[in-house]
Amino acid sequence: MDVITEVLGTLTDIQPKHIDPLLLTSEERLSPHGVVYTANQRKLRISLPRSTELQDGDVLAIDGEVAIVVAAAPEDLFVISPANSLDWGMTGFNLGNLHRSVRFTDSAILTPADPLVADLLTRLGIPFERQTIPFVGQRSSLQVSGHSHG
Repeated sequence: MDVITEVLGTLTDIQPKHIDPLLLTSEERLSPHGVVYTANQRKLRISLPRSTELQDGDVLAIDGEVAIVVAAAPEDLFVISPANSLDWGMTGFNLGNLHRSVRFTDSAILTPADPLVADLLTRLGIPFERQTIPFVGQRSSLQVSGHSHG
């Protein structure tokens, strides 16, 4: 079993002849440690520095002409499309207040599909649709210790 201790680069930097994808959910991409299997059943142990987040397209290893590349797995998400800056702010505020995971793209906010969020967005009149797509985009990584709603 190979041990992955660093990300070698991205597919943009390294252009291998063949790829063995490592399909990971957003939660799995956030975990810097674990045992995983590629699409071709290569067993890998990931042991990356704390707070490392794997990105779609990260190259983890090269074996001859084959690169092991992270592929973001499709997940059940809401794709939220706020119409204006007020809607963007209201959506961000409310999702943050509910402690929901979000990813930001240029045109949408992605968050895991959830009935509570669907109800909230419907009541706010914010357009959204349910899709099964990779949970990728800019993530806010600010961590606040001692946060409570007391």
